[in-house]
Parts: sequence; structure tokens; C-alpha cells
Amino acid sequence: MIQKLSWALVALVAFLWIGQLFLPGDGVNFVTAIVVYLIVWWMVFFCVLPLRVQSQQEMGDIEPGSEPGAPADPQLKYKFKLTSTIAAGIWLVYYVVFEFQLLSLDMFPIGPALTPVQ
Repeated sequence: MIQKLSWALVALVAFLWIGQLFLPGDGVNFVTAIVVYLIVWWMVFFCVLPLRVQSQQEMGDIEPGSEPGAPADPQLKYKFKLTSTIAAGIWLVYYVVFEFQLLSLDMFPIGPALTPVQ
């Protein structure tokens, strides 16, 4: 059940990406959506990498010629799925906030005032 919900979340994000190709607007465009998702995906991936790691030394099965601290089973498929689901959730929050302009960069008083050129 959880796995189906996580893949449904990833599918929703993919559907929204494709929708950005056909919907003009001032919100999130297609390229920005992909770039933000990839950045979030890699950041989450590096946070997820240490989960469920047991070294060869802890497992008692050291492969000759390898580092004893190397993971015995890195479980990369599990980490890929978990990362994709978490990144899709974070991206979905980003999409809703910026597409519906709940938050705008103009709201923050940093840098020079940005006024449209006429």
C-alpha cells in the first residue's frame, strides 16, 4: 500500500511536469521544475545514503582486498525509491507554493528592488 502511494506521488509529479509544457503562466515552468527536482533529489539522496548501512566488519564478512568499513549491502534500490518519493513530496510542496504564488521572491527584502521594465 505504501509503495503504491509513493509511486502515485512520483506519477503526480511527472504529470504536473508534463502539464507545464502546455500551460502558459507566471508560475513554475518546465525546465525550472526539472532542475529543482534534480537538485532536491540529489540533496535527499545524500541524506538517505547512511540509512540501513552495515559495514563488512559489523557483518563479520570481510571481502578480501576491500575496506572493512565498506558497506556489506548498500541497498541502493531501496534508497533510490525512498529518495524519489521524498524528493517528489518536497517538489510538490515547492510547486504548490510557487505555482499558486503563496510565496513570492518579491516578498523578501533582500537585494535591490526588482521592478518590471516598461
